[in-house]
Amino acid sequence: MKIAVIHTKAPFDGVYARETQDLVLALAAVDYQLSLVFTDDAVYQLLQGEDSRQLYIKDVRPRQKLFELYEIDQLYVCAESLRQRQLSAEQLQGQVQLLEGPGLRQLLSEQHHLIGA
Repeated sequence: MKIAVIHTKAPFDGVYARETQDLVLALAAVDYQLSLVFTDDAVYQLLQGEDSRQLYIKDVRPRQKLFELYEIDQLYVCAESLRQRQLSAEQLQGQVQLLEGPGLRQLLSEQHHLIGA
């Protein structure tokens, strides 16, 4: 079963990013075909070298290394979200694919379920 999890929250916006990661890892453990889509402020979850210690909260980004262990390799970033935040693909960590609007809509239309987080 194909499931897309659409991340929309910044990494330091409460517990949303961490809970979404927990959901993704649980779904991957059951062998669903997962696609992770980072849009809006969630693109900040993929930035390299940011430090969360100043905010006194736990950084969720190191847990993304577990994605490879769980064979989660379908990571997508909304190109428009990057442009709106004046970010580039070179600033992101991990192997991600940039998708423009039509490509993103195509990807989502191919899924059996969509989960917004």
